[in-house]
Amino acid sequence: MAFAVLYTSIITWLSLAKVFIPINVKVEGSDKIGHLLAYFVFTIVWFAFFFYSKKQSRKFITSWTWAATFGFLFGNLMEFLQAILTSYRSPDWQDALANTSGIILAVFLLIILKNKLVRYKVKL
Repeated sequence: MAFAVLYTSIITWLSLAKVFIPINVKVEGSDKIGHLLAYFVFTIVWFAFFFYSKKQSRKFITSWTWAATFGFLFGNLMEFLQAILTSYRSPDWQDALANTSGIILAVFLLIILKNKLVRYKVKL
């Protein structure tokens, strides 16, 4: 749980803070790739919490559904809060789409790896 909360805190900070990047390299779409990867990992991390945690242990489909739903709602909340809480960040529907794409890719990967993930859980 601690890792999932830490990762969520980092995503929150990156979404709302005024982040200074000293190297000014502009690569078309690189921020969208960052969003996709961040929410791909977000979904995997929260899936692991829901599926493997002794306190929160859930079935496979329930775990990825919770993780994907939480990721989708959280990502959209961060975009909304950028408009309300910051003057230096702005919400972007393409960021929300990239977040959602990362979530969908993570769910596909989880489904592909279902048998291995379930077998590993049984061994625990």
